[in-house]
Amino acid sequence: MQLLAILLAAIAAAAPPGPQQRFTARHMHPRPSAAPRGTAVNSADLLTARVFYNASVGFALANVSSAQYPSRSVDGGKTWRIDGPQVHIDAADAPEGVGYVGVAGPRTFVAYGSSAVDVTTDGGRTWWETFLGELVVAVVPGPRHGLLAYVQQQVDPNTVRTAATWQYVSHDGGRHWFYSASLGGL
Repeated sequence: MQLLAILLAAIAAAAPPGPQQRFTARHMHPRPSAAPRGTAVNSADLLTARVFYNASVGFALANVSSAQYPSRSVDGGKTWRIDGPQVHIDAADAPEGVGYVGVAGPRTFVAYGSSAVDVTTDGGRTWWETFLGELVVAVVPGPRHGLLAYVQQQVDPNTVRTAATWQYVSHDGGRHWFYSASLGGL
């Protein structure tokens, strides 16, 4: 009986960890020497991904002075302006690397990648950053005006081939994220 208890304890200890249930974002602030919000950005400084909510309002990341900034266009991509604090500073923010963008409304933009998700719901005035795990692979509009984030996480430390994809849902503009086992975060 004692051997069985030891075996069961060993199996439980070896089981891969489950997903973290809740994450809370931090409010992002411009760092010293940041380019101010509203600064014009050359199209050549935009990273490859550009997304548009409609024919006029678009969102992209811009590389300015070795930092990446959210940038917004309100004229169909003819002009772009910095629309928030730095989301990444080269050589200083390795785990915060974001390279993908999405749009979930006329004033709701997301930047994600690596382990971070950065969200604004007020057109760039306020940004929230959350570290959700090893690799954020997608952030998309969710039910009831929410956001869904899909995160891949290594679950077996003994092999790099064992990973799980977990889904997190936010109903408050990326300020809080909750694990959801149901498809589509419903």
